[in-house]
Amino acid sequence: MTEQLERIRAVIGMESPPIEYVIDRGGIGFFAASLMDPDPVYRDINAAHAIGLNDLASPPVFFGDATGLRNVVAGERLTMFWNDIPLPKGWFSMASGDSFEFFEPVRPGMSVYAIERFVDAYERSGRNGPLIFFSYEKLFRSSAGNPVLRRLIHCVARPGTRTTRHAPVRRASDTLPEGAIRLPPLTVGPVSVRYLAMFATATAEYVDIHYDADYARSLGLDGPIVQGLYKTALIGQMVAAFSGYAGSVRSLDVQHRRMDLADCTLTACGYIMPGTQMVTDGDVACRVWVENQHGAVTTEGTARLRLPEGSH
Repeated sequence: MTEQLERIRAVIGMESPPIEYVIDRGGIGFFAASLMDPDPVYRDINAAHAIGLNDLASPPVFFGDATGLRNVVAGERLTMFWNDIPLPKGWFSMASGDSFEFFEPVRPGMSVYAIERFVDAYERSGRNGPLIFFSYEKLFRSSAGNPVLRRLIHCVARPGTRTTRHAPVRRASDTLPEGAIRLPPLTVGPVSVRYLAMFATATAEYVDIHYDADYARSLGLDGPIVQGLYKTALIGQMVAAFSGYAGSVRSLDVQHRRMDLADCTLTACGYIMPGTQMVTDGDVACRVWVENQHGAVTTEGTARLRLPEGSH
């Protein structure tokens, strides 16, 4: 273990004070707009009522936006990571995966309180040199103290100012396993810097490599890159539309395998894996992924859904 990693691991277990978000209908609609999702259930109360919801549908990975912050100034990086780990000088980090567990839907008018905890760090050697992997847990609770959602953010850090070498391209297959049920795909794009900046505001998570081209290139990137959470959110929108919105998505667990540059077109895809119905709670397991306009899979993982009675 290097001395630098020892310093980072010394802060494992450190927790932030609660960060409060107040959820409003405008924030939900803005989140959906940043994803270019035209579904009216995120904006039109009548459309939500038409499918049996009491209020607007809540996007699965939405937990509050910049205007909903109550004890942190919008724009401060503390909403991304409160606990600023001591990375080596000149290094930068990016998301390598997201894990979400959902306990109850986020609803307009409610307050959610996030407490962040630094949970792990380790190092490896990669194609571009040394890498440090680390993870944060964010647990969001309601004002009554009930868990709303749990997010585990996986990140990788590396030295900047290196030529970017992309991971090998994996392409999606049109062949599904026998008995699998394909989920209707969701395509958005071109995902311009405008939408990446909107998404930063919709999540109160501001990281310059997603909308500052000069800064991104100074780190050896080819330009601004799409947020990992953006692609996780696309998958969330796709599976929620299939399974019935509020409370239907139980978990998402994805890895970001390859970067997507601004102005790409992205498609969230998936299928219900055959023979995976969970008898104890009626949930089903899905394979999910995001592919770009070239057919390359850049994010992939699994989802667990609760489908309406009689739909499976």
